[in-house]
Amino acid sequence: MIESNSNFAVVNEAFPHIGRKLKLFWGCPEFNAFTHELQTDTRGGTRAGLPGPVLNALFMLAMEHEQAFPALVAKPTDQWISSRKR
Repeated sequence: MIESNSNFAVVNEAFPHIGRKLKLFWGCPEFNAFTHELQTDTRGGTRAGLPGPVLNALFMLAMEHEQAFPALVAKPTDQWISSRKR
């Protein structure tokens, strides 16, 4: 389970509110979107950013989630293919 993961421990220790959501979303499609949102500035430059070790741990968790739950990995879309169908 995620609770025994060392990368989870790094994030949870620094940001328990993020840790709660990571536990909630582990094994769900929402996990990918949540970790991506945390690693990306979605607030127009107003987000202060996460400390390097926490950001790295989130990245590693996202990779581990993809390996553990490959069926939940979002398939990239090809804009050229979708535009040809119009």
